[in-house]
Amino acid sequence: MDEGFLRLSRRFFSNEMWNEARTFSSCEAWLDLIQSARFEATPRKESIGGREISYSRGQYPASIRFLSQRWKWSEKKVRSFLVHLKKKGMITVECNQGMNLITLCKYEEYNPMGTSKGTCKGTDIEKKIKELQSEWAQLRAQLGAQSVNNNLPQSELLQKSGHTEGTNTKKEEEREYIDISSQQKKENTPDGVSKKDKLSSPSLSEKIDYSGLMEYYNSTFKDRLQQIKSMTDVRKKAVKARIAQYGKESVRTVFNLILQSPFLLGANDRNWKCDFDWIFKQANFTKILEGNYNGTRLSKNQQDSEQRKRDSVLAVATTVREAAAKKRKELEAEGVIE
Repeated sequence: MDEGFLRLSRRFFSNEMWNEARTFSSCEAWLDLIQSARFEATPRKESIGGREISYSRGQYPASIRFLSQRWKWSEKKVRSFLVHLKKKGMITVECNQGMNLITLCKYEEYNPMGTSKGTCKGTDIEKKIKELQSEWAQLRAQLGAQSVNNNLPQSELLQKSGHTEGTNTKKEEEREYIDISSQQKKENTPDGVSKKDKLSSPSLSEKIDYSGLMEYYNSTFKDRLQQIKSMTDVRKKAVKARIAQYGKESVRTVFNLILQSPFLLGANDRNWKCDFDWIFKQANFTKILEGNYNGTRLSKNQQDSEQRKRDSVLAVATTVREAAAKKRKELEAEGVIE
């Protein structure tokens, strides 16, 4: 019986049985590639080891060294395994600056965005889809009644129905900031520039908003790590050196990696936690970027489960919006709306 699917929750990969120390089998390594590949439809840029990597749905950036440590294999065995998968037409691999970008050739079959036939219904995503479909039906009804009612201009009608493209574009842009760490709200400086924007803006490459960085650190690690009260000259010097070495975006990346590291947040036999000064030391900052404190990537998957749902809904919303735009053009061509 080789038809249908076994529905496996991603929480399985956070279970102690999966996380026990062991040497992976080839089957486990292949399953690990599937569950580690990016699920979200939207592309992502990430700074890994000081290099900016862009990857999309069904892709997984990982060095040979990282996979060797993860699977408890020799680097030679990892290379042989990837070559075997390429020959079987299961993956393609691009190598850029020592980083492999692995693309799973049939990812849509392994991990479809929607619900497969035969699986359970009533998930949060399905509820969101139904809500979007209902909104689309209401929009169609409003557009169809346009010529019968008060002949409002199309832009005003769309504003009343809450479906302007500008609004959606703005929401998508704001997602970029919401997705940075722990779904914090954007905060603006008095001049109207986001504090996180000031942290990474290329135009401010020689000027660092130390006060904004301190607030960003304290809000990101509130109730997790020791808060800082001031940016001393020693701290400013360390921050400036790290940014000069890896770029401003690396600060966000490091903060995100710390949030995904139970060890750095105190889950160790000494109950030790990192702090601001420890993080910005050269050796420590580099080790965090290189993934030395990641623990397992699986814990990241667990923390991102809600984000996967939101990205899936966003993908559906985009499809609905495109369909709405197409329908508007048809109605305009027929003279139903102006």
